[in-house]
Amino acid sequence: MNELSLFTGGLGGVLATHCLMGWRQIGYVEIDKYCQKIIAQRIKDGLIPEAPIFGDIRAFINDGFAASYSGMVDVITAGFPCQPFSVAGKQLGENDPRNLWPETIECIRIIRPHYAFMENVPGLLAHPYARRIFGDLAESGYDVRWCVLSAAEVGAPHKRDRVFIFIADANREWRQRDFQKKIFWKSALPWGENIRSLTDLLSRPAIPVPLIRRMADGGSGSMAIHKALGNGQVPRVVATAWELLAND
Repeated sequence: MNELSLFTGGLGGVLATHCLMGWRQIGYVEIDKYCQKIIAQRIKDGLIPEAPIFGDIRAFINDGFAASYSGMVDVITAGFPCQPFSVAGKQLGENDPRNLWPETIECIRIIRPHYAFMENVPGLLAHPYARRIFGDLAESGYDVRWCVLSAAEVGAPHKRDRVFIFIADANREWRQRDFQKKIFWKSALPWGENIRSLTDLLSRPAIPVPLIRRMADGGSGSMAIHKALGNGQVPRVVATAWELLAND
C-alpha cells in the first residue's frame, strides 16, 4: 500500500509500516529539523523508500502539496502532537497552539485515502476533544476503530501505552487483500543479558527507556536526540495494533 506519513518523527512508525508490513512511503511530512535529517539518512541508507520530505504540515496544505497527493495514497499515518491531550501537560485540547488535529483531518479530507492509521496518548480518549476528532472523521465518511496497546505487551521492557486509531472509508468495502502481507516478527530477545554497549541494545526489539539518559554535559544535539526518541514509536507495537484493528 502507498503511505503518506504525517508527523513522521524518528521513524519508529515508518520502520513498522515499511520493514514489517511492506508498505511503500510516497511522502514524509515532519517539521523537526533533526528528524528530517534522520529521514534523509535512512533514505540514503536504503532502509526506507526515497520520497519527498516536507516540513510544516500547514505549508504542506497551503502550498498545494496535499492536493497533489489526491488519488495516490492508500493510507495516511499520523502521530499528531500529543501535548494537548497528555496527562503530563495541561490538557488544553483545542486551545493548545500545538494542536494540529485540524490540519490532520484537512489532509485526510483533501487526499481521501482508503485508510488512515493514527497514534496518540491514551489520555486523548478521555479528553472532551475526542468527540471533535471522532465527529470529524464520521462527518468525513470514515469508520473508526481503536485500541490501547503498550510496548510491554509485545516484549519490550517498558510500558509506554499508546492509543491507535484505525480509520476506513465507510463507502469502500474492506478488502482483506489490502492486508495480505504477513507481518514479519522477530523473536523477542531477553533483556539484561550480555549488554556491554549501545550496539548490543540495537538487536533488541526496543531500546528500554531507563537505559537511555541525558548526559550531564548534553547539549542541543543530545536534546534533539531525546526529543526524537520521546516522539518515536515502537515498531512492533505499531504493527501489532494494525494487525488487531484492520484484520478483526
